[in-house]
Amino acid sequence: MKMKEIRIFTLLLTVFSFIGCSNWLDIRPENQTVLEDYWQSESQATAVLASCYRGLTTDDCMQRMLIWGELRSDDLVEGNSVPLDMQRILNVNITPTNVYADWGSFYTVINYCNTFLYYAPKVVNADQNFSVSKLHTLEAEALTLRALSYFYLVRAFQEVPLVLNPSISDSQNYYVGKSSERTILDQIIADLLIAQQYARTDYGKGAYNKGRITLDAVNALLADVYLWDQQYSKCVETADKVLSDKSLVLVSGDKMLTDVFYTGNSTESIFELQFDKDIQVNNTVNYFYGYDANPSGVLSYPVFLTRKGDYSPFNYAASAVKESEKDIRETNFYGTATNGVGYSIYKYALIQCVENADQTVTPKYRSSATTVNWVVYRLSDVILMKAEALVQLDRNDDDLRSALKLVNQTYLRSNITADSLQFVNYADKGSMEKLVLRERQRELMFEGKRWFDLMRLARRKNDATAILAYISPKLSGDAMSKNKMSVMDGLYMPVLKSQLDINPALTQNPYYMDTNSSN
Repeated sequence: MKMKEIRIFTLLLTVFSFIGCSNWLDIRPENQTVLEDYWQSESQATAVLASCYRGLTTDDCMQRMLIWGELRSDDLVEGNSVPLDMQRILNVNITPTNVYADWGSFYTVINYCNTFLYYAPKVVNADQNFSVSKLHTLEAEALTLRALSYFYLVRAFQEVPLVLNPSISDSQNYYVGKSSERTILDQIIADLLIAQQYARTDYGKGAYNKGRITLDAVNALLADVYLWDQQYSKCVETADKVLSDKSLVLVSGDKMLTDVFYTGNSTESIFELQFDKDIQVNNTVNYFYGYDANPSGVLSYPVFLTRKGDYSPFNYAASAVKESEKDIRETNFYGTATNGVGYSIYKYALIQCVENADQTVTPKYRSSATTVNWVVYRLSDVILMKAEALVQLDRNDDDLRSALKLVNQTYLRSNITADSLQFVNYADKGSMEKLVLRERQRELMFEGKRWFDLMRLARRKNDATAILAYISPKLSGDAMSKNKMSVMDGLYMPVLKSQLDINPALTQNPYYMDTNSSN
């Protein structure tokens, strides 16, 4: 087909009408347009930008955000009727034919962003109401969404093709090889530093401030990138820019389940993908975690993490003190046994947990007539990013004490009757590192974060076995699976075989070069 004539993005369902957040998902573009002739007005430019956001809410993107960031961690085991390729990932039996090794949905978003960044500057000359300053603020959004897409890719695959130009010409070379992790991270950081200069701090409406890229969202992502890249001082500095925003406030522990994960766009939210039941339902959460008509999703929380022990995030014993003995998150984030292996997941699946007189809780599930947003970044995540970076800096006693103070912010809001965690129990770097990792698990479980948290641990030590102790209980003594988890290259995903077949410039990730791809 001629690349000059395209159907203007099947996913191009939105323009930012500034009437209401859900309304920017319901205006369809013209049927078919010549690409060069399309870019004549601000509304056309913002429509393409909207497709960048919209692309991230597709089922393919959402599933991979969750699977790449959570599935291989200790947080998840089988629930009900797990698809074969998900089961294989859970069992550390990943081959290059696994459907979840397909990165195409993220490259679709990247191409939308590239197309916007290439053509939007031309609109300044075509539309007198579209100023250079407006252009820069929209470019900041596109750059950040592209950076976010590449950040998912580089964490999942380590090396991927770096494409910065849109697919607009038959004469382009579409056979692009992989770039190094260093090259991709440098590009992500460069994009975000530009976005920092132009991103808006306020759109004037609460939902827009959570559903579109703001300066806080740019800095939250950049802090996360610096943490992954082991640039700890820069992580602290960038996290502080987010934490200085006094409009961001932690929701009280008893309201967190409802306000953050059901109602959405809460006071602690920084950036979340917006879903509307009339336009795009969050099918991934429904399918993976459940709702009223299907309270047990295909994934569940493992039984072994409910037992008291070194790797249980709740009721963890530190010296004579028990951590999180009456943690609201334990009763609100997961619930009843589902299959003898795991417990049903409450986060995102519930409206609320109703506390009974006997201190038990009754779950109130979301109905099938509702949907929920997906939180990409929130305040507690950034608080704990900074804590992790401070522990790794460990320049003096003050770094560890400051890290503990940050942990106490999230810990105490969910342990209402508890005293602050005391420094005497975590007075060395190793103990504090484990505390931060536990608190991130308690706080962020099921949000697509845990596997990446464990990966950072392995990367710091350059030793995959650093995370094996966390993962091994769910591998049921399977020596072969544990062996696979002991190789650094094996912690990344393989390149999809069909991509290798059509693109001769691609090479397989080292660990999977000898993998039997017939499975």
